Amino acid sequence: MNADLIYNLPSPRVIVMGDFILDRYVWGDVNRISPEAPIQILNVQREENRLGGAGNVVHNLITLGAKVIALGLIGPDYASSQITKLLHSLRKTYHTIDYTGLITDKNYISPIKERMIAHNQQVLRVDKEISSEKNRISSVSERKLIKHISLNLKEVDIVILSDYDKGILSKTVLEKVISLCRRYNKPVLIGPKGTDFSKYYGATAIVPNRSETEEATGVEIDDPECLRGAAKLLLKRCGLDFVVITLGPKGLYFMDKKGRTYSDPSRHRDVYDVTGAGDTVLATLGIAFASRLSYADALHLANLAAGVVVSKIGTATVSREEIISRNNLVPARSGFSKLKVMKELLKELHNHRANQQKFVFTNGCFDIIHPGHIKVLEFARAQGDILVVGLNSDKSVRKIKGANRPIFKQKERAKVLSAISSVDYIVIFDEPTPINLIKQIKPHVLVKGAD
Repeated sequence: MNADLIYNLPSPRVIVMGDFILDRYVWGDVNRISPEAPIQILNVQREENRLGGAGNVVHNLITLGAKVIALGLIGPDYASSQITKLLHSLRKTYHTIDYTGLITDKNYISPIKERMIAHNQQVLRVDKEISSEKNRISSVSERKLIKHISLNLKEVDIVILSDYDKGILSKTVLEKVISLCRRYNKPVLIGPKGTDFSKYYGATAIVPNRSETEEATGVEIDDPECLRGAAKLLLKRCGLDFVVITLGPKGLYFMDKKGRTYSDPSRHRDVYDVTGAGDTVLATLGIAFASRLSYADALHLANLAAGVVVSKIGTATVSREEIISRNNLVPARSGFSKLKVMKELLKELHNHRANQQKFVFTNGCFDIIHPGHIKVLEFARAQGDILVVGLNSDKSVRKIKGANRPIFKQKERAKVLSAISSVDYIVIFDEPTPINLIKQIKPHVLVKGAD
């Protein structure tokens, strides 16, 4: 898969309906054991809220370039207020999300998953939720959600249902939504939960993981033949067009109702956290199928995206640029470039900051690239997760080095820098010094030379 295919994907319109969860992260250090009990003491440094469940699917879709209509339930509680706040922040940044379809139900309590993290590892998870039996969606809210989806269905390319078994996607809602999608010929892709997948009957596809597949089919997947048999059972019992089973480090497996299969094994990755990786796969497959990619390309793209997101801590997202950069994909044409104007760059850095990635800034003229430049760039990249290079414009270089410089124009210098794997983003500036650029970017690390 080349970079141009990913970068030039369209921006499909997607409905996401499901369970919106608040993911809270408490970051700190563990340096001692409690004198009260043989447990670690977490010295809290900071706390953070992120979108979880269907909210994470929404966030991934938006960072991948989709336009999203979010449908679900919120209540009069703290978690719901924070979910709404996070969605509002996304809309301010991207302007590609409509969350007016989040229905307020005074009896509904949004779930919270709180994770304690020390030294980049989860040490404890605390769930605050009411069982789906007690937190069941009311018939009034069911009708409102179904009305919202029916009003918007003609305008979208695909519907994604993110089921976390928190009470939103009742049997009535699932039947009505799947029926509407079939009537209007809209594909419906589902992230399933539970053991009874018959409730998804008639959907286009479901995307369970290995353990969910084993629970739903009763088939222990310990060899390729068992995997094939489990996929066949799901297709038959749920009346699907196809199924995608996520297999963790073994990648993704696809089978359609005609018996055609594809598999895409994962590349070796440093896996830090698999939280939300299934949401990323679901979102990426949604964009791929809405964009009419082949099944094989859709699977490969989702696998590349998942490989990036598991290298991050906690619920995270991935952008097209990250998929390209992190997988060392080379563009065949000039459609993709690491060169960004400031507005584009700040949007990308917003995503990286939200994903707790540390970004590094360095700058220079880079008129004639030599081994010293490469060494500095590699050193800079090693100090964090993302390297932004400030490139002096032609006008700026003339002020610094005289009328006969630069030898190569700024676009040519940017093109050479783009070919260096250590570099993630390039931004051109006119001033003699990058101080204004640094003030806007606010990097975690500033590198100049070997400093």
